[in-house]
Amino acid sequence: MRSLRPIIASLAVAAAAGAALAPASSVLAAGQAGAQQATQYQVTLKASAKEAVAKEDTVKLTGSVIPKPPEGSRVVVQVKYEGLKAWKKVGTATVKPNGNYRFDVEPESHLDRTYRVVKKTDDKAEGDTSRERTVAVTAWSWLSRLVPSAGANVIKANTMPINGDVYGHVLFSPTSSSTAFTEFTLGRNCTDLDVTFGLSDRTETGGRATMSLKSDGAVVYNRAFNLGESETELVDVTDVFRIRFDMAQDDTTPDTEPSLGGGRVLCD
Repeated sequence: MRSLRPIIASLAVAAAAGAALAPASSVLAAGQAGAQQATQYQVTLKASAKEAVAKEDTVKLTGSVIPKPPEGSRVVVQVKYEGLKAWKKVGTATVKPNGNYRFDVEPESHLDRTYRVVKKTDDKAEGDTSRERTVAVTAWSWLSRLVPSAGANVIKANTMPINGDVYGHVLFSPTSSSTAFTEFTLGRNCTDLDVTFGLSDRTETGGRATMSLKSDGAVVYNRAFNLGESETELVDVTDVFRIRFDMAQDDTTPDTEPSLGGGRVLCD
């Protein structure tokens, strides 16, 4: 009778080999599943500028999503304003087929702000949040809307004709005042002053007056104007605490109205 021992031995070896391979296959499958679950998007973010002027400049936020998300995917753009802890949604941007996106923002106030971009989890990968990008924002303020720290004989006007042009946000001295002045405390928070000096066109021909500007007590502008003359100045007021405008009629000429047209300051 033929012995069954060799057959039994072969079956035992095959069973042992199968038992050894089975856990290895399971481990490999589990590893692949774990790798798929661990896939996460990487969102990058760049800002076209670190500084911007409110209501004038546009900041371009650009970046990419890696790996490329499904067609039609969008990212959420968020902002956090200075002094606040909460993030606020600004809008969304569509991710292009190459994985890139772009979102333009136009600051509306002087508040500094920080942006970030969020890609939510989908069927392809887990979500991610980009690095934060901070933008310092300044804004123009009309002198006519600021509260003077001191002044005498200066009046506000919505509009005024100066040397043939009509200006808004005007500060002027009336014909009844021989001298006038106004001061504004900038507190070292501003960088630029933009103003047009001149005499009102609605006064008598031959009028003449002197106008000057002081920056922390130092005279930085001084000129005598005849009727029909004007001059626009952009003055650096970086680190200036206080500015002062002085106006004085020339008593030997007809009374006029020394005027500051469209005066404004760029501040934090």
